[in-house]
Amino acid sequence: MPIEFAYAQARAQARHGERLSPDTWSLLESSVGLAQYLHLVRGTALASCVDHFSAATSPHVIERSLRREWHREVDSVMRWVPARWRPAVAWTTWLAELPALSHLLDGGMPLPWMAEDPALSAFAGADAETRRASIEEALPALMTGDGSDEAGRSAWLRHWRRLWPDDAAGDPALAHFISIVERNSGDATDARDWRRSLERQALRTLRWRREQPVTVFCHLLLSALDLHRLRQGLLQRALFNDLDREAAA
Repeated sequence: MPIEFAYAQARAQARHGERLSPDTWSLLESSVGLAQYLHLVRGTALASCVDHFSAATSPHVIERSLRREWHREVDSVMRWVPARWRPAVAWTTWLAELPALSHLLDGGMPLPWMAEDPALSAFAGADAETRRASIEEALPALMTGDGSDEAGRSAWLRHWRRLWPDDAAGDPALAHFISIVERNSGDATDARDWRRSLERQALRTLRWRREQPVTVFCHLLLSALDLHRLRQGLLQRALFNDLDREAAA
């Protein structure tokens, strides 16, 4: 198995070398307003994520664009791995849509922005029965056998495990990876602490579990954490921009 993942290891290490340093993140987060934040991001390796943004870009457009960046990252990583691991990597694409899908399956009404979202518009039907049927048809793994929903992390995780190749069952590195994610599931009140803990443990795993399947998922986790941090910086400033415009009206 290590030989299979030598290329993935090399790509993950190269990408890791491009990640923003703590000092760069501090500089970004000290900026005032969306325009300044965007100007600073465009001088980093995350520039491509904000190519089409301006100081007037709405929060919904920002959210949609960053979810698209996640999809592109997963598609890229799929090309690094052996064919037998591609279904498991591909399934991580849906993590970006999981909160919205859970909302719809819990009976929530489609939000206006969902109709314009390429990944979610097919699930934003007019009535709850249509919405549930469309999700069940496209993503049966998020539904239990009796038709009730379990569109959360447990359902996603259960199906992800099923997509692993047979010889990955009991892989201690993957089991450890799952445990660190579950222990740091975002319940902390401070997002910085939550991200910092996950990042530290993912980097440690990436360093000590070289050329293994877990390499790929550690990389994806680190990419997700960077996008989450970028999202937070963008949305905080975009929302304040909206409040400032309302106050001035």
